[in-house]
Amino acid sequence: MTPIRTSDKDESDWLATFGDFRLLVEEKTKIENEQADLERREKLARGEVHGSTLPLVHNNRLSGIVRKAAKQLASTASDIDHHCRVVWFTGTGFDAEAKHYQFMATLYGSTKIFELNRPGLKDCYFFRNADFYRFKDQLDGAVVAYLKGDQVTVKLCLNPYAAGWEALRDSVFAANFKLGLIDPVAEEAAGDAYIADTDLDRANPHGIVRFLEQKYALEQAQNMDMHLASALVAMPR
Repeated sequence: MTPIRTSDKDESDWLATFGDFRLLVEEKTKIENEQADLERREKLARGEVHGSTLPLVHNNRLSGIVRKAAKQLASTASDIDHHCRVVWFTGTGFDAEAKHYQFMATLYGSTKIFELNRPGLKDCYFFRNADFYRFKDQLDGAVVAYLKGDQVTVKLCLNPYAAGWEALRDSVFAANFKLGLIDPVAEEAAGDAYIADTDLDRANPHGIVRFLEQKYALEQAQNMDMHLASALVAMPR
């Protein structure tokens, strides 16, 4: 892992080398909002229950992080020989897990799809506007992690719209993510996920659902977004 020398341009952080495979990495960390942390602590100190529910969908603030990373990677890519580019995002703090899933939803524009007459839910990628599609020329993938205590959960997300996504999938680097690889193309081929690969306006979700019904022979399909709910109470010592 070699740090990129600073310059007067917006540069990415690292050049990681795995054998002959060279990977540009831009690292980003999302720290919990200080005001939210203060309000939670004050509520717990009063003996009240602190509850929260966060939607696991595209997030504009996280999209801003992706946009900045894509710009930095593109700037460095013009000067340094490499095979692929990724943003490495780490969520920290109380809502780290929610940020983890929100970041992936921001990259993929994802939701859940189900049929009224059949049990089960499946992921649908690119149902909404997706940063992986928007920055397909800058991002081959993303490493998405979150910290919980002394444990870290990490996923490698492949961007199927990027020219280098297969090179990233087949790389020595990706071999480290056997249990944490998000590959929409493989999931679709296995019948485990849907891909809304259409130019239809994402502002019309009903149109996207109708497209999925035709593509996958679905009946009475619906989309449903997931949420992450939590509740805390301070126990007296």
